[in-house]
Amino acid sequence: MNKTRQSEFYLVLITVIWGGTFVSIKVALEYVSPLLLMGLRFSSAFVFFLIINPVKISSLHKGLILKGLFLGILMFLGYGLQTIGLSFTTASRSGFITYFYALLVPVFQFLILKKKPLWANLGGLVLAFVGLSLITGGLGSGSMNRGDILTLFSAGSYSVYIVCLNLWSTDDDPAVLTALQLLITSILAFALIPLFEKPFLNPHPLLWANLLYLSLLGSVVAVYVMTRYQNSVTPTRAAILYSLEPVFSVVLAVFILGEQFSLLQIGGSLMIISGVLFSEILAIQRGSVQES
Repeated sequence: MNKTRQSEFYLVLITVIWGGTFVSIKVALEYVSPLLLMGLRFSSAFVFFLIINPVKISSLHKGLILKGLFLGILMFLGYGLQTIGLSFTTASRSGFITYFYALLVPVFQFLILKKKPLWANLGGLVLAFVGLSLITGGLGSGSMNRGDILTLFSAGSYSVYIVCLNLWSTDDDPAVLTALQLLITSILAFALIPLFEKPFLNPHPLLWANLLYLSLLGSVVAVYVMTRYQNSVTPTRAAILYSLEPVFSVVLAVFILGEQFSLLQIGGSLMIISGVLFSEILAIQRGSVQES
């Protein structure tokens, strides 16, 4: 297995883990407030990571710290807004709205990397907007709720994170960069609790079980794999692989939480995935033609 195929395999693997985090967060929020959950999740993830993969202090330097700080802020916004949003929306809706970040990646590639979006990117964006409206009820009897809007902003933050991760993770030790991201995210979550919520915690066994899943698999493993392997593929190819994430999130939400997903919402979900695949596959095909 060559390096690219190996990287793609690991990136697909973390989409399975991600799919489970939507359900896990939804269950955990019954016993703990959102920012406190974030702080506990990423602080314990930081500790777990150092135990599994000790980081050498000598590897730190100013440039790496600044990269870790910026990526940590983006990670906090992405995960934090998603976690708070799950207090107001369902796990299945959150899974598909979060995946909207894949359509925003080409936009931020242009703004950050100066890579101009293709017409296929714009066409995919239109399809995804229609699909998003169907899922949230924007074109039906319902409307986007507070959780949907927060999750949409989460998707925007995460799309910037993916582009910056590809840009910066090639030059430095991925273990150090991972540890910095986990630490900064946890610090921000704890620091903002007094400003944005009245924290509560019910020490129920389900809370600790889901916290273990979120911190060890959903944070340590997922963030390290992304930092270690995503730079072997382009951001757009990574976005295609990540299209499996909302599929897993809906399947698990239906079977574990008993959530209902209407035919209209299923149609919207398929339109979002179709929009992403239309955008990215055609873009890759065009690139292949230009290279030949």
